[in-house]
Amino acid sequence: MSAVDRLAPLLTVPVPAPSGEAWLDLVNGRPGSRGRVQDFWESGGGARVYDLVLATGDRVRQRLPRFAAGGLVRDFYAVDRRLDLVGGETVLDLACGQGTHTRRLADAVGPSGLVVGADLSPPMLDRAARAVRADNTVLVRADAMDPPLRDDTVDAVSCSLCLHLVPDLDTALAQIARVLKPGGRLAVAVPGQGPGPTRVVIELLGRAAQMRVFGRGELADALVRHGFVRVRTLWESVMHIVDAVAPGAAPPRG
Repeated sequence: MSAVDRLAPLLTVPVPAPSGEAWLDLVNGRPGSRGRVQDFWESGGGARVYDLVLATGDRVRQRLPRFAAGGLVRDFYAVDRRLDLVGGETVLDLACGQGTHTRRLADAVGPSGLVVGADLSPPMLDRAARAVRADNTVLVRADAMDPPLRDDTVDAVSCSLCLHLVPDLDTALAQIARVLKPGGRLAVAVPGQGPGPTRVVIELLGRAAQMRVFGRGELADALVRHGFVRVRTLWESVMHIVDAVAPGAAPPRG
């Protein structure tokens, strides 16, 4: 059974007819502008820049010192470890971009698992389709504000560099909680207020780019508000990295 066939019963919409693209378009039309950064990512040039930055980070992450920036960069890429994947899971890579995390997730869940790489940008999905060739992976154009998945369908969600661009954070988190199975795992990374003088610079850049810059504790508090448990903040620097478990989790063993 193909990855598309395995995805079909999880969707709230029909699988579209073949269009010649290497990904499925599950969005009706084009949502309005989400700000300058999102508009840039939806362009071919923006997708190339994003690809270059993420690929460079992936190459150098093991060479960086373990403290400070090195640890943050390694944790950003280690979504498979943070989600505690053992094989066979169904994982949603929300805002998959050019597929850097998607490849790692596909390897982690193995042939019996399924990875759904979702992004709103067609150029990003085109690049992801060239980078991710795994049989257990399907790429879809989907909106984080309304992912076309049934309730309680995925075991884990990776959501990196997405929530700072959504029009409404609470709606996006409610949708993530909806599609996760009870006790499912979530790994999130967002731009955040940096320490010291970097804070002012990052805030100004965020306003110019029309994107949200998260304050200390803001993302963790929002996750708790939506019922997530075992909320763990790994980093609160220029990037905030937070992991959590969906509502309905069994108590931890021991």
